[in-house]
Amino acid sequence: MVLNYQNLKRTIMKPSPSIRKHFLILACLLSVSAGVFAKDIISEKLLKSFKQAFPNAQQVKWLEQSDKYTVNFTENGILTKIDYDKDGNFIGSLRYYTEKNLPVSILVKLQKKYADKKIFGVTEVTNESGVEYYIKLEDDKNWITVKSNNEGSMQVVEKYKKAS
Repeated sequence: MVLNYQNLKRTIMKPSPSIRKHFLILACLLSVSAGVFAKDIISEKLLKSFKQAFPNAQQVKWLEQSDKYTVNFTENGILTKIDYDKDGNFIGSLRYYTEKNLPVSILVKLQKKYADKKIFGVTEVTNESGVEYYIKLEDDKNWITVKSNNEGSMQVVEKYKKAS
């Protein structure tokens, strides 16, 4: 076979299926290894503190951002996202769960005030200001989001009509 410019161009421009397959495998291995080594970026002190605070955490995924670390995980059926600063200090968290995890005092007030509504889900927001609960309620016609603090002070922050 005589290798001329056209054959060389065809070889370079259109790699064989085996070369593409090897390239794809290499790309997959690199992306998997990047995820494995991402934990090396997080300080051992922060990882140890996290493991002590959340010993049953599952599906743990760390993300490094320019100014913070974020960890997403599930523990006891609760989806959780926590932000830490670069020194490993707690910034804030979001937790998503059902009514069974709401504080009893809030649940009782909610059931009394919105007796005709069903609790769809809860988002708990924690930061330096404290803890707030955003409770999504529904009935046949509406979606309502109620915001509550730890003392049970409640206010409607969203209300949408369901599609007919």
